[in-house]
Amino acid sequence: MVAHYGDASVTRRAVSALLNGAVKPDLVLVVDNGGDLPPLEMAGVEVVKPGRNVGFAGACQLGAQRALAGGARWVWLFNNDAVPDAGCLAALLAAGEAAPRAALLSPVIAFRDAPGLWYAGGEVDPRSLSVTHARRPRLDAAHDTGFVTGCAWLARTDFVRECGPPDPTLFMYFEDVDWSLRAQAAGWRTLLVPAARTVHDVEFAHGRRVFSPLAAYYMTRNRLLLARRWGSAPYALGAALSWGSRQLLKCRSVSSAEAFTVAVGMGLWHGLAGRRGAAPEALARRLR
Repeated sequence: MVAHYGDASVTRRAVSALLNGAVKPDLVLVVDNGGDLPPLEMAGVEVVKPGRNVGFAGACQLGAQRALAGGARWVWLFNNDAVPDAGCLAALLAAGEAAPRAALLSPVIAFRDAPGLWYAGGEVDPRSLSVTHARRPRLDAAHDTGFVTGCAWLARTDFVRECGPPDPTLFMYFEDVDWSLRAQAAGWRTLLVPAARTVHDVEFAHGRRVFSPLAAYYMTRNRLLLARRWGSAPYALGAALSWGSRQLLKCRSVSSAEAFTVAVGMGLWHGLAGRRGAAPEALARRLR
């Protein structure tokens, strides 16, 4: 499954890479969240138009449900701004078959336009739910990791049947933390597969990772929503405030700082109030 939103050429690039891998998926399902994707006209590709933007988490839910309905053993949920190596899926499947309790598996993920690795395993702070990415794998072989990022995760459908798909009410961000923690709580494993490789577009400005104001809203809100089930609400609140402050320091204009202040403030409010789903349209327009 590939979630489309934004530049159609980026989505086409991802789909083409999936189709040209050493192991070809039985079906590439493209969830058109933007509603503007031109016909792809590629064999083995199906486009689903939900009629609204269901977010990355909602797109993953649709992909997982389609895999279950089709009797698939695995479902690969893919971000449209990532591109796998030709052998990526083969390496993920081999690692999954060798580990029957592996629920979620991730490739090593490199920056597209910068040296080094963006993700080589990760950990979740059990109180604040802050996540950290390792910059190199601990081992050469597939091994357990604290959480699997949602960029290019392979999921075993037996796990999906038992624990459910990603939570669509999170819309985007932190759905990977939640799914990883659900897997581990149910006795499943979350694995990094160093033999599998993917590149990913990651936005930087002046040498630092940056997020859009809308992304900051969801990251702030969803951390607090998940703290109701995992972690500690006071620690999560402190971490959200600290993270939001760091994003404000990256702003290069007054208008940008104002947008981030609104994003973090509304994220805190909605997170504490338990509001889920897509951001209100008026707020989303303001933060884009």
